[in-house]
Amino acid sequence: MSGSAILIDHYRHPRCRGEVENPARQNVIHNRKCGDRITMTSRPDDQGMLQIRFDGQGCMYCLASASILCSTLSGTNPEEARARIALFRNWLRDILPEEEGLTDEMRALGEVKAFPMRIDCADLAWKCADEMLES
Repeated sequence: MSGSAILIDHYRHPRCRGEVENPARQNVIHNRKCGDRITMTSRPDDQGMLQIRFDGQGCMYCLASASILCSTLSGTNPEEARARIALFRNWLRDILPEEEGLTDEMRALGEVKAFPMRIDCADLAWKCADEMLES
């Protein structure tokens, strides 16, 4: 599946949409430039692995990115989740050129690199999750 097809699929059929039951953590983030808004909730399961869900409104890149984030990070421990978030955010902003450790879905979001004004849209959910896991 091409990168664009992956993004469209996640936008039309979002994974992990909604709220985690009895969330341990929650964060809301808003991009004032364009109006995108993401609410993210998480809770560790009995083994300490994260359950992460999102809700929100925004453009295709924002919502597809939130879906990709939640499906990628659900089932990881908080340390692994934070490492993947840092890896993705640094790669997206060309701070880290390597793609090692990124899933095909995460790489699909690299499409926004051709449109610098859209980078914040793709990064919003990752920033939200990072802030949520930091708190």
